[in-house]
Amino acid sequence: MIAPELISDTIPPLHLDDSGEHALMLMQEYNVSQLPVLDGANKYSGFITMEEIIHIKHLSNSLKTFQIQWRAPFVLNTAHIFDVMRAAVDFNIKIVPVVDENSEYIGVVSAESCLRAFALLNSVKDAGATIEVEIPLQDYTLSEVARIAEDNNANILCLYTNIKQETATVELTIKLNTTDVAGMVASFERFEYVVKGVYNDVKFTEELKDRYDALMRYLNV
Repeated sequence: MIAPELISDTIPPLHLDDSGEHALMLMQEYNVSQLPVLDGANKYSGFITMEEIIHIKHLSNSLKTFQIQWRAPFVLNTAHIFDVMRAAVDFNIKIVPVVDENSEYIGVVSAESCLRAFALLNSVKDAGATIEVEIPLQDYTLSEVARIAEDNNANILCLYTNIKQETATVELTIKLNTTDVAGMVASFERFEYVVKGVYNDVKFTEELKDRYDALMRYLNV
């Protein structure tokens, strides 16, 4: 899943000729605190925040007259969803501008659209158990984890790794397509994995779905 597939069509950009007042009005209308700014018809120029605007004395002036330190965070239109999320974290932004190789503006990816896509990509709403295990980093192989799952008649829907350099271990979060994981837990323990958590009952699955739906409703406010 790449950046253009995640673009939010509802959030418009600003232009350098727009006034500070217009920028604030647009931010309030679309419930955002950051917006991309274009130079001319479609050239991506930079990024401006509500905080930067409200510190300007003459809001009737155009954005191009503002004496601020312009930032220009972006991802290319070939960026994967993981690259979009990394850019949001690295630049501390809630909407990520997308441009082509000529710096032509394509659109923005909002936190909401990114989260929705990430949830679908990672089977958050699919029924199934989630297991957390830990093993020394030197002993970790993905093929062994997959074999343990398959030997217990399960498929891995998604898997995350969290490498802990201080202990030289890797923590695995494994989402499966089944809730019958007693045999798999025993297999992991037999192969000297530390089983840190098992979340596999129907109640947990329903609570996860409810939390996801509640989060989506919150983001839509």
